[in-house]
Amino acid sequence: MAKKFILCYRETVSTLIDRGQSTGIDAKLSYGDASDPGIGNKLLEVFYFHQVFRNYWIGYSERCHHYAKKFFAISKPGHFFMYVIKFYHGLNSLDMIKKQANYSKIKEVDEIIASMKVVASHAESNFRNKLELLEAEQYGVTGGHNRAVAFHAYNTAIASAQKAKFIHEQGLACEKAGFYCKRMKDNAKSLIYFNQARECYEKWGSTVKVDFIQKEVSKLM
Repeated sequence: MAKKFILCYRETVSTLIDRGQSTGIDAKLSYGDASDPGIGNKLLEVFYFHQVFRNYWIGYSERCHHYAKKFFAISKPGHFFMYVIKFYHGLNSLDMIKKQANYSKIKEVDEIIASMKVVASHAESNFRNKLELLEAEQYGVTGGHNRAVAFHAYNTAIASAQKAKFIHEQGLACEKAGFYCKRMKDNAKSLIYFNQARECYEKWGSTVKVDFIQKEVSKLM
């Protein structure tokens, strides 16, 4: 049981380092086949959690959405992992809205932000930066073209992630700010944010994200 959990975490780390090219392992996990239904659900929950996490970070929006729905279907409300998945599902939904407006996803993001406000009020160090990044992205996606307001929102999320020492989420907030600037045709600011994101991802140890950001930087040079 414990070994399966550890292998799942190792697979996630491997994926984020280099998509498993040099660090990958074959965990051969059999989720949900445990004789105890409770144990089986726990394994499935871990599996779905990691699938959401991995697929979000490597940019597979549809897969991320698919596994988030599966996670919500079996997970009990109120625990830590539930709100982490809500964070990534909310960001992923906003990414999908950027490509094609969808009223149901906009409404779902509103609901996610409302629930994140509650949990952030009880666990600020873990969730304040997540709430702020969701709000910044929501503002940028739903017609928020007042740049001063947007920059303040993104910078607040970046500062909160830095204060909480979530280097990966600090990088993510910088990345999202960079893409907002790119959409606003402000390439100079976009470069600043992308370079900050790259520094964060280098410290995090994710070659996948460093390469991704470097490609964006190269497009702006």
